[in-house]
Amino acid sequence: MFDPCIVACNAMLDAFGRNGEMGSALFFFNCMIEKDVVSWTSVMNGFLRRKQFVKGFWAFEKMMDFSVKPNEATYVNVLSCCANLEERSGFYLGRQIHGYIFRNEVVMTIFIGTSLIDFYGKKGHLEIAFGVFNQMLDREVCTWNAMISSLACNGREKEALNLFEKMKVAGVYPNEVTFVAVLTACARTKRVELGSELFRSMQSQYSIVPIMEHYECMVDLLGRAGLLTQATEFVNSMPFQPDALVLGALLGACKIHGAFELGNEVGRRLLELQPRHYGLYVALYTINADKES
Repeated sequence: MFDPCIVACNAMLDAFGRNGEMGSALFFFNCMIEKDVVSWTSVMNGFLRRKQFVKGFWAFEKMMDFSVKPNEATYVNVLSCCANLEERSGFYLGRQIHGYIFRNEVVMTIFIGTSLIDFYGKKGHLEIAFGVFNQMLDREVCTWNAMISSLACNGREKEALNLFEKMKVAGVYPNEVTFVAVLTACARTKRVELGSELFRSMQSQYSIVPIMEHYECMVDLLGRAGLLTQATEFVNSMPFQPDALVLGALLGACKIHGAFELGNEVGRRLLELQPRHYGLYVALYTINADKES
């Protein structure tokens, strides 16, 4: 046993979690004589980073068993765990957390509110998400992003784009995440002109350099609209090598629109990136089977 400064111990816990060394993190945690809310939250965050959401919620339950009062970071982490858990149980547990926040009159900070919006959005409960959004007195860009993304990913793309316009009117400056959300909305509604305009405005109007996710959204948009030549040219003009998600979006469009030759070419490029991804072999087989039929 050892009893160094708890601040130093918490820093070590955080370092273990960031490096994905959760076995070492738990061993170190169990050796700590004194533990505070930061200690517990660091363990939760470590599990969250490794996508071990059940274990993350378990850490929260254990913390509550020891009557440790959660802080803002705790709520953000546990709600993120709930958002990514299996549909029914995740929603039930997240509702419990929301109820605890309400009963204990926890201040609805920007980050707690945003986490609630993200949680309800991922579970498809948009009216509750909107309720939280409308109750928030202060909203940062992350709050708007969570609501816009929730709408865009749940079949309410027009409302997502309308909310984006309201965000700009409110004087909130969009960021990289905002454009992923609005470009997703454009892709799902095949709004090529608007999506292209928004993509161009990132640099010209907001000085935001597009990253891989933005290119993926644009390829998805052009592909869904059946503009495979434009989508291919767009991929070939990228300032960096496309990743598997970008090429996967193009391959999916090839399959939908019956572009067999292009599909095989894209498939080969994908296999170079992911030679052990057996799903790609199935996809290529399906494309060629469709061609023969």
